Amino acid sequence: MKLWGQISIELNVGDYVEAADHQKRLEHILRQVQQAYPDATLAMRERRQRRSTPVVRAMPPGAGTGRLNAYLES
Repeated sequence: MKLWGQISIELNVGDYVEAADHQKRLEHILRQVQQAYPDATLAMRERRQRRSTPVVRAMPPGAGTGRLNAYLES
């Protein structure tokens, strides 16, 4: 059986210099974790904030075709 463990840390940083500082700290922690779990890895990615506008959904298939057909036939 294989298990996958994950530790998540959300950081709010002002710029790339501050982000690099946090990355160095996490790499130091990773080295400690790797002593017990040699295959441990670190992945850092930028997380974009969600838009505050509501998502517009597409019309379901076939919806609105009545008006389109009436227009095309005229």
